[in-house]
Amino acid sequence: MKKILLVLLITFLLIPNVLFASTSSQAKQDWLEAKRIRFEMDAGHKQAKLDYAQDKTQENEQQVIDTAKDLFNAVLDEVESWLEWKKVESQENPNVPDEIQTNIENDVAVNVSKIDDLRGDVDSIKTQGDVGATFLKMIGSYIELLTDVARNSGAMWASIGDKLIETAKKYEQKLRDAAEKLSDNDEIINKLNVAKAELETAQDKVNLAESAYKQVKLPGTPLVKFAEGNTYLRQAKTNLINAQQQLEHAFNLITK
Repeated sequence: MKKILLVLLITFLLIPNVLFASTSSQAKQDWLEAKRIRFEMDAGHKQAKLDYAQDKTQENEQQVIDTAKDLFNAVLDEVESWLEWKKVESQENPNVPDEIQTNIENDVAVNVSKIDDLRGDVDSIKTQGDVGATFLKMIGSYIELLTDVARNSGAMWASIGDKLIETAKKYEQKLRDAAEKLSDNDEIINKLNVAKAELETAQDKVNLAESAYKQVKLPGTPLVKFAEGNTYLRQAKTNLINAQQQLEHAFNLITK
C-alpha cells in the first residue's frame, strides 16, 4: 500500500503547472464563467473594430471604446476570479505550509487591490488613446501578477517535493531495517543504496529549485528563474521515480 501511495504522489504532485485537486468547485466555476464572458466581450470588441474600419463614423468609434471597456472589465473579472480560485485551492491543499499560504493570501490581496485601481482607469476611458494607455497599464500589472503567482506556485511545488522525498526516505529506512534482519540480503541492500542515492540527488535538485523560485521577482528575469526552477523539479521527479523503482524491487525481494 505504501509503495502504491508513493507512486501516486510522485506521478501527480511533483509536476510543475499541474492544477492541484480542489473541493472549491464553486470558485472554479466562477472563474470559468468569467472566462466565458471575456471571450464574448472580446468577440464583440473585434466586431466593433471591424465595423469602424469599414465605416469610420463617430457612432462606430464610440462602439469601439465602449466594447473595449466591456472587454477590459471582463478581463479584470476573470483575473480576480482566477486569483480567488487559486487562493481557495491552496487553502484546501494540506501540503501547503502556513508560511507559503500566508504569502499567497497576501499577494492575492495586493493584486486584487491593483485590479480595483485598474477598474477606475477603465471607467475613465473616453477616447481610443485612453484605450491604448489603459491596455498597456493592464499588461504591466498582469506581468507583476504572473510573477507573484509563479513565485508562490514554485515555492508550493518545492515544498511538496521536500515532503515527498522525506516520505520516501522514511519508507527506504523501513525497508532497510527489514532487510538487515535477513541473512541473504546483498541484492536488497544494493537496491536500497541506489534508491538512497537517487533520493539525495532529488533533494539537491529540489533545493536548487527553491533557490531559483526565490529569485522570481521584479526587477530581474522572473520567467527565466521560474523555468529554471521547473527544470530542477522535473529532474528531481526523475530521481524520485528511479528511487521508487528500486524501493519496489527491494520490497518484492523482502516479501518473496
